[in-house]
Amino acid sequence: MSEDAYERGRETGTRLREAIEHNLEGFWQAVANRGLDRETVHEEARANRERLTESTRSKIHGMADAAGVPHRDLLAYNLFEETLVTDGCTTAIAAGEASATGETIFFKQSDKKGADEFEGENYHKHNQINVVSVEDPDDKNKVIGVTAAGSTAVKMGMNDQGVAIGSNISRTVTFDEDGKDSKDWAAASRGAYMREGLLHGDTAEEVAQHITPMLFSDPMSSPGNIPIADAEKAIILEGEFTHLASEWVEDDVIGRGNKFEVLSDLARSREEIPSSYSRHERVMEVLEAENGDVTAETMRDLSMDHENGPGLESICRYQENDYTDETSLSAAIFELDGDEPENSTIYIALGKPSYAWRTEEGDGWLALEAGASEDDVPERFLTGDAWFDHYTEEPYEGEAEPPALD
Repeated sequence: MSEDAYERGRETGTRLREAIEHNLEGFWQAVANRGLDRETVHEEARANRERLTESTRSKIHGMADAAGVPHRDLLAYNLFEETLVTDGCTTAIAAGEASATGETIFFKQSDKKGADEFEGENYHKHNQINVVSVEDPDDKNKVIGVTAAGSTAVKMGMNDQGVAIGSNISRTVTFDEDGKDSKDWAAASRGAYMREGLLHGDTAEEVAQHITPMLFSDPMSSPGNIPIADAEKAIILEGEFTHLASEWVEDDVIGRGNKFEVLSDLARSREEIPSSYSRHERVMEVLEAENGDVTAETMRDLSMDHENGPGLESICRYQENDYTDETSLSAAIFELDGDEPENSTIYIALGKPSYAWRTEEGDGWLALEAGASEDDVPERFLTGDAWFDHYTEEPYEGEAEPPALD
């Protein structure tokens, strides 16, 4: 066991005890909804534990001990949560000269479905708590990003070499989210691959090269896109069970909804997944209109965008039926610096973006440089309190202008 990783896990588990318990309840409800029992999941977790590095397993052990939850529960959560409750997100990139700074600006919105376990008075608790995480191992890159409380995987993040990453599911003809026609549900996590890539890669190419062999040997838990960017370029990996493709962009704009663009023949129809088409089209409409002049504020405004909504088809997504609809839970914008990568900036909003971005810095959103430490992060972003304060399903109807991103 890695003692350093274990102690880092204990620190996280102590801080996030209640949030971890909350997210675990949602995970086990998703397991029950699939008709699976806990012992089956525990057995699969034991059989698949080697999919996680020794350091990651040590961190999970430390989190579980400090949070007072069974280690085998948190191990299963880290291995299988992404498969059972998939993320449906939006990404947008202005690579290199496509941005106003001449260096890449990258946006990722994180959306997710709710769980039955959280029905009742505290309606906002239907969804997974998002927190800011800072990982600073002695022998690898520092990683700052957004995670689900209790997870070692990243939803979106950036390392101190100025490389950023995000992901989203792609809804394909090869995958049934209810599990009827999917491959073995015990599969690898995109977020785990993304974290490993950021820890080990100093450029977009190196991160992609670190992740790609893993996708060949152990495909993602569900079909998906992994956009990776540095100050000069963007690389998008599209992968599913028997297909893998990539797209490379320099000095241009690119985006993804919840569908493949290179492997487009595998995408479900517009009639089946209208939101995936609408959100991608909206992203490209805005980015192409601003090509060469894209700023962090352009991406922030996209994050709050209610065109085609507010609802499931807008970038800032709201539930239209009930808590099992996907809804926006957090967002990140990366301004990448090629000359001084440690000065690259990540802007993070927790909760509903249309609300969080309109608060003062330090309330619903914050800005961090890639070289920042955990001490630079307000406690409310580390514990998830910022998320609780700004997660709502009431569409924003005010007229407040968001403050400038400094």
